[in-house]
Amino acid sequence: GNAGDTHKNGRSVIIAEFSSGFKIVYKPKSLAVDRHFQQLLSWFNERGAQPPFRALQCLDRETYGWVEFVASKPCISETEVTRFYKRQGSYLALLLMLSASDFHHENVVAAGEHPVLVDLEALFHPQIINKSDNSAEEAANETLADSVMGIGLLPQRIWAKEAMAGVDISGLGGAGGQLSPFAVPLWDESGTDQMQLARRQVKMSGSNNLPTLNGSEVDALAYSEAIVSGFTGMYQLLIQQRQELLAEEGPLSWFANDEVRVIVRATRTYAILFRESFHPNVLRDGLDRERLFDRLWAQVTHQPHLAALIAAERADLQQGDIPIFTTCPEAEALWDSHGEIISDFFPLSGLARAKRRLEQFGTADLKKQLWFIQAALGTLAKKPETVLLQPQQRLPHQEKAATPEKLLQAAMALGDELAVRSLAAGDEVTWLGVTLGANDNWLMAPLGLDMYDGLPGITLFLAYLGAVTQQEQFTQLAQKTATTWRRRIENHLDSLSTIGGFSGRGGLIYTLTHLGVLWQRPELLAEAETLATSLPTLIPEDAFFDIIGGAAGCIGALLALYRVAPSTVVLDTAIQCGDYLLAQGRPQRKGIGWQGIASGEQCLSGFSHGAAGIAWALLELAAVSKEVRFQQAALDAIEYERSLFVPEKGNWLDLRKFTQKADEEASFMLAWCHGAPGIGLGRLLTLPMLESDEIRAEIETAVKTTLAYGFGNNHSLCHGDLGNLELLLQAGQYLQKPDIADKVYVLAGQILAQGEKYGWLCGTPMRIESPGLMTGLSGIGYELLRLAKPDLVPSLLTLAPPVVR
Repeated sequence: GNAGDTHKNGRSVIIAEFSSGFKIVYKPKSLAVDRHFQQLLSWFNERGAQPPFRALQCLDRETYGWVEFVASKPCISETEVTRFYKRQGSYLALLLMLSASDFHHENVVAAGEHPVLVDLEALFHPQIINKSDNSAEEAANETLADSVMGIGLLPQRIWAKEAMAGVDISGLGGAGGQLSPFAVPLWDESGTDQMQLARRQVKMSGSNNLPTLNGSEVDALAYSEAIVSGFTGMYQLLIQQRQELLAEEGPLSWFANDEVRVIVRATRTYAILFRESFHPNVLRDGLDRERLFDRLWAQVTHQPHLAALIAAERADLQQGDIPIFTTCPEAEALWDSHGEIISDFFPLSGLARAKRRLEQFGTADLKKQLWFIQAALGTLAKKPETVLLQPQQRLPHQEKAATPEKLLQAAMALGDELAVRSLAAGDEVTWLGVTLGANDNWLMAPLGLDMYDGLPGITLFLAYLGAVTQQEQFTQLAQKTATTWRRRIENHLDSLSTIGGFSGRGGLIYTLTHLGVLWQRPELLAEAETLATSLPTLIPEDAFFDIIGGAAGCIGALLALYRVAPSTVVLDTAIQCGDYLLAQGRPQRKGIGWQGIASGEQCLSGFSHGAAGIAWALLELAAVSKEVRFQQAALDAIEYERSLFVPEKGNWLDLRKFTQKADEEASFMLAWCHGAPGIGLGRLLTLPMLESDEIRAEIETAVKTTLAYGFGNNHSLCHGDLGNLELLLQAGQYLQKPDIADKVYVLAGQILAQGEKYGWLCGTPMRIESPGLMTGLSGIGYELLRLAKPDLVPSLLTLAPPVVR
């Protein structure tokens, strides 16, 4: 039966099954590209491709053809699964060179140890110039499209928005059971007189692209090393064979005149328009259906090149087809389904693009592509716990303390690394990174507006690095980064609707406050105050309450601004946040807690999402506003947190959903975000306002537990060694304990030694290097800078105000 969309007057792929059970695939088009691709696979097999590719038999009859049917089969051993993923790595390198795209989960079949690519129409995809604006984000998206990420094999969430998890339909991901990103029409109560058409998201069925072993699908994340090794081996083979491939009669020239497809829009766009064009509302008058197809013009403002194609798209849709456009690898022209030619459509043909790609292959490009592969595979990691529960990597045993010079050198090297990774366009700059998106799904994308892992956090590191080292290049990079996100605030502030100190608008206010003081630019402080006036309508919508995402962090950011630029507007907004927290607190067996989005069923302990951070924010607010009610609520929050303390562990219970496994012992964490280090820091900050023996004892416990068990995880601020070092740094300074202060720099020396040996370990899946502040390289650099110059570089982790000189 039919096995695909219809094109060119109702033609579609057909799987023919004979009475003997034999199956064969009929395709209503030239199969020259399929034939040449199978020949290319054999060519590489002869030249030592390992493990060898499986080449399919195909019969090209010029206007139609027949291809061997590939049935999915399970793997019978771990070794077969490893070879499967090695081949996927090899395919990634080969398809990168061939400038391929559209290898999503329906175009790959797992046949035992062989991944087989079953739809080759999107090889030699030409470059489409799509510049509607010269923004850094556009440059980042182009970088993605022109890398291994453009092939479609690597996991990536598409249609992911602030509140929408998006969906992964990649050739290496695309598992079944994901919710469709959009509502689809379904019949409700069918077979009754109540039957009606409803629209809702449904669970998507998987495809046959993932290998199975012992009856269950095998996740690519567990075989990332095999993928990387397959990719590297094939990449090197391509470099080795480069001259022969590029020769005038070489293998690439075989494809020069083959017909290939050009994907100008997602097929989904056409499918939805086509389906909706049969709704009764647009069938009463022919003009109404025409008007529906006018929606094709909507994307033209962002993608001007589409204007030339709309007449052909409408003609195809009107005759019941999904529009299709083709070219051949050596042409810069485009053909529509009726054979009409649109000349000079591409600035670069598919073949020229493939040759240029192969010429660019080398050490620097390999490093870049491997980062994309590891980052993309890392996004398969489920939820934050995959990061938090990674095996420990013990710090090297050495007693030599880190010197300020050594720490500064390491921070500058990180500044240089960020400069190398940056993607610039005009006066803007951005980065690609791995961040935690909606529903706790990891995403690889251009960085956003949040301070936690987005552009503002990177700006803070680079700005302080420039100021402390007097190196102009860092200050300039910080200014370009600030331009990028400040421009985005003007147009897209609505995309950031939370108020927290790290992941919401509070983070923007905090960043602008520091930059205004550091660069002596009062207009940035004015911008921060303007942002504060946007908060009152958002505060009642806050469902986080905590430091990272909610009202408590917002208070911290507003008070940092208030301390350098006092104004009643800013203080009143902080008080509104405080009153909102008082209204949302829930009485517990002892004290009060807050049940925010991050906490699940229970009220949490800890600084980032729990009682310690909220109590500190309320105490600061009480001190500045002289309103006693905030101090009382803070005392109640501390009382609740004390009920979660477990003396034999020297730590406080971590009550997040995923840590609470049935029949296992209770869970504890040791980080700034959850557990003793952050709670100790929270208590240290309350000492000026709540001096008591009990609080001093809690600080001592937290310091002792952190020293004993808090190091050797990753290097990040949020849940790594440098975040934990902040507690010891402040405890040593504030409590005037030289023994703790000495230990800080011995540990810093060990962290530096480990960084030199293994590279920096970020707080991301598989510890992939990512540029952001709280889980990435900027935060590591910031804390090293702070350790070198603690009097000049304030504590970000406690939302400290800038140092006014």
